[in-house]
Formats: sequence, structure tokens, C-alpha cells
Amino acid sequence: MARRKTRPVAAPAPRGADINDPPVSRLLQRPGSVAALMPAAWVDPDDIKPDAKHKPAAIAGWRSYDPLRKMAGHPNSGVGQGHILAADKLREQVDLATLGFSALRPLIYVSQFALPRWGLGPAAIAQMRAVRSVRRVVALFSPPQLLLLDAVILRNRTLRAYCLSSDPPASALLTKRVLLLILDRLAEHYDAEIQDEIARGKRLTP
Repeated sequence: MARRKTRPVAAPAPRGADINDPPVSRLLQRPGSVAALMPAAWVDPDDIKPDAKHKPAAIAGWRSYDPLRKMAGHPNSGVGQGHILAADKLREQVDLATLGFSALRPLIYVSQFALPRWGLGPAAIAQMRAVRSVRRVVALFSPPQLLLLDAVILRNRTLRAYCLSSDPPASALLTKRVLLLILDRLAEHYDAEIQDEIARGKRLTP
């Protein structure tokens, strides 16, 4: 008896998905992969009222998977808000040091022609400062600590994936202690700069 051919059925969208949600293919990515996502919420910077009792509105959405934010959701993880702010600051500095800012361009088309330059532009200066900032951070840690920092903080790999990829596999408990030590040093290193950015409204708390 011949079997009936059935059409392939696409994977159903996650419950509650709407037109503003990212593609289902990204929502189904494994945690720690490059394209993985996780739900997140931010404080609305425009919701400013004089009443001290008023709680600012939160904006719900999606962000790239971050193992530190995932760990911070557990009460006994040891990862706090200061650690996440310091990790975000380091990520920004590494991106700026390696990629840099794009040059300023006018909103209308203008003909391109050569002009004399009187030194480095603002984008190049900011990139050079970021390079020096990253070098100061690198000097704080040993080579094994830098491997863990690169995997978990910069590449967003899970702690479990890092331990399993080590040869021989590393202890999850000891690796977590080393990660918390790295985060404590980062938080101490960036504390004054982050507090200044928060006071000037240039950085939102997670």
C-alpha cells in the first residue's frame, strides 16, 4: 500500500510571538551560539517623572544571549549589576578598539574631493583611546584568566561549554570562582568611569 506524501510542516512560532519578535530560527538557537537570543527588559529613559514613588516603565524585548545576565537571574550565582556593567563596558571598548567608529557623513550627497588633513579625526582618536583601555585591562589578568574572559565575557559562551572544551575538562566550581574574580577586578577597574556615565545619563543600568 502506497504511503501518502505529507507536506513538511514548519516549526511553530514560540507562544506569544508577534510581528515585532525576531525570526523563529534565532529564537531556537542553543544558548551560547553566535545567533542565540534571550528575553530582556530595559528601563525606559524617556519615562522621567518628578514623583519619587513612581517606578519607571520597563521596555520588554530581545537581546543577544549573555551568560552573565543568565547567571545573574539566579540568587546564589554571585553575579551582580556591577559585574554586568563592567562586562558591557569592556565589550564596548573591545569593539571600538577592533572595529572603530565610522566617519561622519553628511545627510545629503556631496561630491568627494581631496582635502588636507590636520591630524587624526575624532573616530581615530576614540579608537586609539579604546586600544589603550583594553591593554590596561589585559595587564590585570594572567593568560589562563584571559582565555576565560575571552570565552565567557567577549564571546558569550556558557560556563559549562567553556569547561567541557578545556583539555582536560575544567571543574565548573573552580572556573566559576575564577570568573567571579575576573568580574570583581573589572568592576573595580571601571567603577569610577561607569558611575560618571550613569550620572551624566550616558549609560542605563541593566
